[in-house]
Amino acid sequence: MLAEGIQICPSCGTAVASPSGVAETGSTEAPAFKPFDDLKGIGGWLILPAIGLAISPFLSLHGIITDIQLLIGREQLGVLPSHPSFTRLIIFEFIINAAFFVALICLNILFYTKKRLLPKCMIAFYAAQCVLMLADHLATETVFPSVDLSAGLFTVVKAFIAAAVWIPYFYSSIRVENTFVN
Repeated sequence: MLAEGIQICPSCGTAVASPSGVAETGSTEAPAFKPFDDLKGIGGWLILPAIGLAISPFLSLHGIITDIQLLIGREQLGVLPSHPSFTRLIIFEFIINAAFFVALICLNILFYTKKRLLPKCMIAFYAAQCVLMLADHLATETVFPSVDLSAGLFTVVKAFIAAAVWIPYFYSSIRVENTFVN
């Protein structure tokens, strides 16, 4: 038995109920419990896509510049005459990189303005990235069947892993639902 007037148990730290059955905390109202209210804003696991969205346009821009350099300097390479499909492959990669660049700029705008449309757009982007990376890898294997293309395959696997992780996250995350409301 505790002495009268004690509001906290000295051994366990629990608030002690008064004779009326209500814990004496100085307030007669029960504290409002709002689950998931703290899951709002760019935090938690959402930081990782934020970092990816911030970096990815620069990577796409690097791909665009590399493709342009290959197209402009194709005479010096000495590869094009023996591989007539090489130019079409580079143009295809240029179009993919340009589309990714535009999409990533749009996704960044949607992300940082916290638009409601972002989760659906991110899901579509990850799905499209899988399809286009696979198509690019298969086209590259067609043009260069004897070359080791394990680096390209690694890029395809990376895209599929990213989609497997982030599509369910953007589809079902409470933080995503609470953050993108504009």
